[in-house]
Amino acid sequence: MFKNSVKQFGLVAVTSCVAFNVWAIGGGGGSSADKMIIGDSIFALSGDIHSYLEDDLDESIDTHARSGCQVNGGSLICSSRYTIPNQYDNADKDGIETVIMNGGGNDFLLGDGADCETQACVEEVLTGIEQTLAGLFNDMQNDGIQEIIFLGYYDTDDEDNVAINTMSMAYKAANYPQMGVDFIDTRPAFAGNEGQYISSDGIHPTAAGSRVLADLILQELD
Repeated sequence: MFKNSVKQFGLVAVTSCVAFNVWAIGGGGGSSADKMIIGDSIFALSGDIHSYLEDDLDESIDTHARSGCQVNGGSLICSSRYTIPNQYDNADKDGIETVIMNGGGNDFLLGDGADCETQACVEEVLTGIEQTLAGLFNDMQNDGIQEIIFLGYYDTDDEDNVAINTMSMAYKAANYPQMGVDFIDTRPAFAGNEGQYISSDGIHPTAAGSRVLADLILQELD
């Protein structure tokens, strides 16, 4: 059921890889920043969300997000060395109080979920993602991180991926608050504005879409 659409998304992600700029391979670190970004190409490909947040807050924000990275496992685009948990583990966390992040999409576009053809497979991959993220959140809190902001995925025009995203976002909305994580459901802000907010590759936010996502993050920042 899910196989063909996910493979098409993976091809788009590989194509986008050719156009990487500095944000696609991560940046920041080693500064006096008290905020850190980890995640995938929603943050990394253009770097717009990071730039908007720095400009609006008038402060530096460390970013370790990389395009193509998964929560579990690696690919030709982003090796397992840079999984989203490893982005956090390998970062200089001195002085960091807030982590802004996302993750899980590439586990379906490029990882184990790309071969899913059944509901049971999708649920198994989602469970693995959430188990890993729960451990990561616990590690962050043990490290003294005061605020974790998780940026959810907006819906695209692919029905199969919308079905997966609906399950994932429902779990996050129901469980993340109890885990001490500020979950941002981006779907309402993008609904009806997909043509303006999602780029022609069908995945990544445009500059206008990134502006909306940055504004949603700013609303959550303490």
